[in-house]
Amino acid sequence: MTGWGQCGGATTIGREDGQAELAAFVRSAAGGALLLRGEAGAGRSALLRHAAALAEQEGRTVVRAAGVEVESALPWAGLHQLLHPLLADAARLDDGTRAVFEAVFGGPRDDPPSVMTLGIAVLRLLALATEQRPLLLVLDDGQWLDDASADVCGFVGRRLTGRPVQLLVAVRDDLPSRFDSAALPELPLAARPDGDAPTPAELRAARAARRAFAAEPGALTWQERRVADLAAGGLTNKQIGVRMHLSPRTVSSHLYRVFPKLGVTSRAALRDALSRAAG
Repeated sequence: MTGWGQCGGATTIGREDGQAELAAFVRSAAGGALLLRGEAGAGRSALLRHAAALAEQEGRTVVRAAGVEVESALPWAGLHQLLHPLLADAARLDDGTRAVFEAVFGGPRDDPPSVMTLGIAVLRLLALATEQRPLLLVLDDGQWLDDASADVCGFVGRRLTGRPVQLLVAVRDDLPSRFDSAALPELPLAARPDGDAPTPAELRAARAARRAFAAEPGALTWQERRVADLAAGGLTNKQIGVRMHLSPRTVSSHLYRVFPKLGVTSRAALRDALSRAAG
């Protein structure tokens, strides 16, 4: 699927051109958000993986998440998944901002914060997360994001220009989504040619790819990468915990997941593995 096409009067873009558009977006230092829209089998997840790999090559932190249909009725479930790797930095926020996150991610919800209040809290968290290097947030299957999370993502996405943060969201164009009215820049993908519908096997493979997207084999989460970098630098679990505001047990759990992802069994091999992964 290559080249340009027309769908409902709107210009749509093919797979190879989509890669070029995404490369320009990822390499831009201007920040911002982009909504990738296409039908089932149009290659949305593959393009997201391409963008994530490119961002990592550019030295950006990449955080992956994917909307889950069974969680689409749970307020803030999608936002929690997207921000979970960054929440360790919440301990560095002021008391009022921390209270906003506590209210939506575990505290009483009798008087939940507004979209604007939570969106501003998210922007402050992202500012902390990008102190060392820029960040790319990648969300697949955005059509399954719960309404509350999608509204906050839209609020945040409209305010990322000029920040070292980019938000890339993929949605199906045959299903309604709160992102339909988010007023984010869009990159529509061309449909397959008539008579070239995806086979059942291709659809099953695409679903499997989307399920694995947020935990792609060999890919470290933002928090896992920070723990691994500090461990490779010689810090103990206790020292890493103090630095990242985590318990030593949590640090140990992160390393337990990191070692098999990088194919190592000891800290001695961790630095070389991280260098190979970066290369």
